[in-house]
Amino acid sequence: MIVRTRRRLGVAAAAALALAAILALSGCSAPAEESSAGGVVQVNTPQGPVTINGTPTRIVTLGGQWIDTALAFGVTPVAYLDQNEILTKKASPWVGDKLAGSTALGTENLVAEIAKARPDVILAEGFMATSQPETFAKIRELAPTIPGVTGKQVDPWSDLVTLFGTITGKTDEATAIIDRVNGAIDQVKTDLPGLAGKTYSLAYMYSSDQIQVMADPSDGAGALFGQLGMKVAPALAAQFAKNGQPRFPISTENVPLLEADYLVVTTGNEAMAEQLRKLPGYSSLTAVRDGSVSDLTVTEIGGLNQPTPLSIPYLLEQIRPQLNRVAA
Repeated sequence: MIVRTRRRLGVAAAAALALAAILALSGCSAPAEESSAGGVVQVNTPQGPVTINGTPTRIVTLGGQWIDTALAFGVTPVAYLDQNEILTKKASPWVGDKLAGSTALGTENLVAEIAKARPDVILAEGFMATSQPETFAKIRELAPTIPGVTGKQVDPWSDLVTLFGTITGKTDEATAIIDRVNGAIDQVKTDLPGLAGKTYSLAYMYSSDQIQVMADPSDGAGALFGQLGMKVAPALAAQFAKNGQPRFPISTENVPLLEADYLVVTTGNEAMAEQLRKLPGYSSLTAVRDGSVSDLTVTEIGGLNQPTPLSIPYLLEQIRPQLNRVAA
């Protein structure tokens, strides 16, 4: 018997907010997925249909979200490209040594290095197809390549889990992973009912005069806080409604746009952090006055901005003290 499932998928164009100063990305429309019990999965993307025959065992993951998704299933990719690891020179704390035995890829000679891994399937973030079309065209010749999952700037982690479960024949495990992570989020919501209706801002100061912000409540990071009953900072939400950009830079003179009950902020280094604290209007922000600011590392903000089934439980613990204050 052939079982078919059909759901709305797509191609994302995204990178972590922490890498916004490095990569210029764009979005695409969403296609559909078809699967059968016979071991064939077809994902129709704007780059054309991608057919995966059989269950892949040699999986290459390009991007932190796919890396973490594979690891959540207990699957170690044969090779991986982690832009954040390249930037920070170390693995994410929620990954630790789980990638031991896997080959870390660099941006130099990427196609040749992927070829050496002899992949059955390549899971890539959507930005590669649009911002690096020549490289992507070469990569997709090596093995079936999935260029992202949705049309949003950041793929919802649960969609990645669902697709990974489909192509690996681990649909029950996918459901269990999604339930487990959502359970951790729901527990925080239950413990802290005072979060309902509170506002939040996510900001990354990546230069002396620019701060990248997230303003779309349905964004991958926004969805997490939405599950907690929180809302995007009003001024940022208004900007999103006006310009339609889920993430965009603001000048440092516009710090008041970050006004919210809770602030998650990252800077490139301590000197820039000190500069941020001295900016006009920063000390007057409600979150700053109330001690409801989570100062995260570049790696940690990446885990919020591109949430994964591994990063979410870890980071909920890290930001819990500030969420407690917000909810009080």
